[in-house]
Amino acid sequence: MRTKRSDTKRFVLFLIIVSAIGGVLYGYDLGIISGAMAFMNKDIAMSNTQLHMMPGAVLFGGAFATLITGPLCDWYGRRKMIIAAAVVFLFGVLIITTATNFTELLAGRLIQGLGVGVVTIAIPLYLAEAVPPAIRGEAICTFQLLLTAGILLSSLVGLYFTQGGNWRAMFCSALAPGILLLVGGCLLPESPRWLCLQGEYKKAMTALRKSRSEEAAERELNQMQISIQNSLSKTNGSIRLWQKQFSKPLLIVLTVACLGQLTGINSFLQLAPTILKSAGLGSDMIAMIGNSAITGLNFIITIVALLLIDRLGRRFLLCLGTCGIIVALAYSGAVFYFMPTSELKGVLLLSGILGFIFFFAIGPGVVIWMVISELLPLRIRSSGMAVALFLNSMTSAILATVFLGLAEKIGYYGVFWLCAFFTLLYFLTVFFFVPETKNKTLEEIEGHFQEV
Repeated sequence: MRTKRSDTKRFVLFLIIVSAIGGVLYGYDLGIISGAMAFMNKDIAMSNTQLHMMPGAVLFGGAFATLITGPLCDWYGRRKMIIAAAVVFLFGVLIITTATNFTELLAGRLIQGLGVGVVTIAIPLYLAEAVPPAIRGEAICTFQLLLTAGILLSSLVGLYFTQGGNWRAMFCSALAPGILLLVGGCLLPESPRWLCLQGEYKKAMTALRKSRSEEAAERELNQMQISIQNSLSKTNGSIRLWQKQFSKPLLIVLTVACLGQLTGINSFLQLAPTILKSAGLGSDMIAMIGNSAITGLNFIITIVALLLIDRLGRRFLLCLGTCGIIVALAYSGAVFYFMPTSELKGVLLLSGILGFIFFFAIGPGVVIWMVISELLPLRIRSSGMAVALFLNSMTSAILATVFLGLAEKIGYYGVFWLCAFFTLLYFLTVFFFVPETKNKTLEEIEGHFQEV
């Protein structure tokens, strides 16, 4: 016999599953280039400079999308933007799989980037506003889990097609999750907090009742109304992102967004086979196997983080993760600096990168989405996330584009040690400025910064 409680659980699970499919898209789009890069220029003539643009292109497209997605989420709603993300992503895949020259290939990667850029804002924002506070951490962490699953899937697909060098099939495989997100997005309800911002309180209450008890729904609706009224009274109806009342949480979010990418995570994930081959793991197949081990560990440890995030808290995991990353990067740099090129060097480097992935997945990889979506006050959440993720994507895109050229100038060891330095800054920022947010409503978190 079905009960209100069981219906609520099923509905929350549906929200999380559909939203998390967006993580698969993002992860697959991010990771597939690691397998495709070795074969793309054999089919389409490209210079080394043009080839090096491929990892960063999707991130530049994503950076542009983050600038426009926040306002669009406020105007049209979170749900419609999730649907739009799926459509844009699918269009990008079709362009890439039919590309005959560098320009078409670059355009396809940029359009894919637009799609995943929308995903990075709309889905964490939707999850933060649609699911109950007690499981909000696990819900957003599930998005990150599916993101790592997408990266793992891309490495396995890349490994499967490596022998034949069929890079178009690698990209074409992304159609399946794209279609799933499109269909699932059409079935999602709108965010209750967005409905509240539009003055649609009855619709907001209806949406809340689907995922909460009657008592919890009434309590949260009341908190939302008070939060909106307080924000409007302090801003006289005009919302400016850089107003003093928002400055501290916004500055924390922007700093963490940049430093998270300066750990080098996306560059290492996209270029792992190239880095491993330069250290001494000779063939494309062996390097791709190493890449699959890296992405597999990333997926497994993200599951562990999913189980810990609402028990140990965001701040503890961030501190633990950043400390471990510093050690792993320092070790990997030392391997490159002190050892001659050999298979042993490649294996030792792989162990260092695996350590890096372990600590990134247990901390920053999961918590970055929550820090951004939880710390920002409701009235600037969309626009604040847009700015934060623009900086996040731009930092990642620039680093991914210049990574190989930088390694030629200062050595891979120099790049590893530079990333370790930025991770130290990341740790210090978290230790001194990031508050704990587990088991708190978004309104309670906003109140913390108003009291400081």
